[in-house]
Order: sequence, then C-alpha cells, then structure tokens
Amino acid sequence: MWIATDPDHTARAVILARIALGSQGIRVGPTDLPTPSPGERRKLLRDALRLTLWGATGSTGAWLASEVAARKRADCGV
Repeated sequence: MWIATDPDHTARAVILARIALGSQGIRVGPTDLPTPSPGERRKLLRDALRLTLWGATGSTGAWLASEVAARKRADCGV
C-alpha cells in the first residue's frame, strides 16, 4: 500500500493506516517512520485514540462534543 502525503504528515498517516488496516491483515510501511513534529504528535495521539474508539465501539465519540460537531456540520452545509 502506498500513502502519499506531506512529509510532516507521514508519521500520522502511517500510524493511522496501521491501526485501521492492520486489523484487516494489510501491511502498511514505510520501514523508516519519520519523527513527527510536536504539533503532529498531538494530532497523532488524538487521531489514534479516535480511530481506536471508533474500531471498538463503532462511534467516533462526536457526541461528546455535540456543539463542535454541530458547527462542523453547519460549515459543511449538512
């Protein structure tokens, strides 16, 4: 599998792909994972926890921040 993304986002993209696809037996690389920047580390942890929650419960936990979710839906025209 290939992941094409900005170099600063590579670590986050690979970790999330490993969580999402690894349980399906799909191997995700690269072999040398770059060290994420401090800002990307925070996003990586947030997104990894969200993806793990979704995998375990089928919910992203958006209901925990309903006003944020409502604002995002409004911004998207939903």
